[in-house]
Amino acid sequence: MISSKLKESVIRAEYIEQVALNSLLELYRITNREGRDYLEVEIFETMIHREIMKAIRRAEDELEEIRKLPEGNLSFRDLIESLKAQDNIEKTAEIFYQEQSSAAPTPFLRGLFELIAQNEKLHSDTLNYALTARNSIAELSKGSSCLIEGSPGSNFLRILELINKDLKRKMFMVKTREDLPSVSDNEILIIPSYFIDRDNAKNRRDAVALATRLAVEVSEKVEDGSMVVFYYANELCPSHEELVYDFWDSLINTLRRNFKDLYVVLVCTTMLDGSGCVRVYPLVDYVVDVQDVYGLVYRVKKVSP
Repeated sequence: MISSKLKESVIRAEYIEQVALNSLLELYRITNREGRDYLEVEIFETMIHREIMKAIRRAEDELEEIRKLPEGNLSFRDLIESLKAQDNIEKTAEIFYQEQSSAAPTPFLRGLFELIAQNEKLHSDTLNYALTARNSIAELSKGSSCLIEGSPGSNFLRILELINKDLKRKMFMVKTREDLPSVSDNEILIIPSYFIDRDNAKNRRDAVALATRLAVEVSEKVEDGSMVVFYYANELCPSHEELVYDFWDSLINTLRRNFKDLYVVLVCTTMLDGSGCVRVYPLVDYVVDVQDVYGLVYRVKKVSP
């Protein structure tokens, strides 16, 4: 649920809060009543900061144990229906935390309760949208290509698993880095010299040559009737924005000529400025917009006729 990097940050944050708390307590011991009145609020909130970090760490450890439980037979659809029957619990919790936010004695506590209230609402909204989102994934089987787009760190693998659950194809993953996670045993790792050629691509001719090189390498390993995933698409194409379309147009068309039946998936991360693989939209049938890092909230839109 949380990355190892975030886990390290949580442990560090807990340590920082404890150091801050120790310093405040030292001052509290030697100050007068007026000073103590001032410090008590800060001490109280610093304790909460520390306990929140502890709670995140404990929750992740508990979740790891929960994941070891044997899998049941309840379908996703039945699960959502069961959760909807309990949706009043989320709504009650949302109202409760909103009330606590209004009554909280400090800005920090007001903000904390308000954030929890918003999170309870998100749970409810996600639940109401879950089946619609899942059904929309099935639409992808009507085309032959899609682009999955989201912020860095999004759970793209979950979306890939859902897509292939419907397509039931052998999956080949073209990976730009060995350390990237995978949901397929059939991996095609791009060799370092490719990236040198990518960085040297300055015009349309270079982009087409680069695409041809990649298409040849991929075609030697994938099979007709399979699904090929380019993960991450941003890292495969030339850095010059005006060459992105020509690169993918050439690559996809070459693969289409080489195979009668091949489903093409591009996984693309959006940049800080909001840009991503917009130039590729006309080349795919669908775009899956992943709107949260867990891959639970997403929207499918058809972009090509």
